[in-house]
Amino acid sequence: MSIIRSAAVFSAGLSRSQLRGLALFAMTIDHLAWAFLPTISPLAALAHLLGRISMPIFCFLLAEGSLHSRSLPRYALRLALCALLSAVPYSLFKTGRPFAMPFSAVYTLLLCFIILYILRRQLSAPAPGLILALLMLLTLPGDWGIYAVGWCLAFALLRDQKRAQYALFSLLVLLHFFSVLLPLLWEGAALPELFCRAGIQLGSFLALPLLGRYRPAPSSRSPSPLRRAVSYLYYPLHLLLIDLLVFLS
Repeated sequence: MSIIRSAAVFSAGLSRSQLRGLALFAMTIDHLAWAFLPTISPLAALAHLLGRISMPIFCFLLAEGSLHSRSLPRYALRLALCALLSAVPYSLFKTGRPFAMPFSAVYTLLLCFIILYILRRQLSAPAPGLILALLMLLTLPGDWGIYAVGWCLAFALLRDQKRAQYALFSLLVLLHFFSVLLPLLWEGAALPELFCRAGIQLGSFLALPLLGRYRPAPSSRSPSPLRRAVSYLYYPLHLLLIDLLVFLS
């Protein structure tokens, strides 16, 4: 019955909270695989393929949130606090050191939010152009970097042009794939490594069917403060727990 119920929910559309839940689940599986599974293994590859759906969904939700949020400053503040709380746990997870690059995905999403804010405010040149260029450069040391910026721009600025939106999304996925694949080919990597490191990037395409099922909630409905706090705190807390498990293992 639960399978039938899930199929009915999917056919009716996915809400913002359901999309976020799917992204958090996929992200967690992805992070656990990086921490505890051999990178070159079928199970890890499957986990990472699933995990690739998370960032496109987060970018989509950011684009929607920046359009519908009742308070853009509070939205930015929540992202900034989450990025700050995630800095050390993410650095430990990624490098084993408390203060090192790259920075977390929330850092990248914060910069994406600021970029969207500037573009939607239509501030006059040249200062905003220089600021946008600087912000895009600042995304480079962040997780997903310029690809996240491109996805956010596609979802926000091409919101009513689905073909163009999906074309830009697909182009960015392919660019990401080839940016990983070509250096591996140059190094003479074997086929299993090519798939487990580069091939998994194509898993981002799996986000498109989910995003196509998105159905916005009525404007009168908004997440409860508790649900909102949990959704933001989950990212640093799950990384902190993984760091602890790695330390104890």
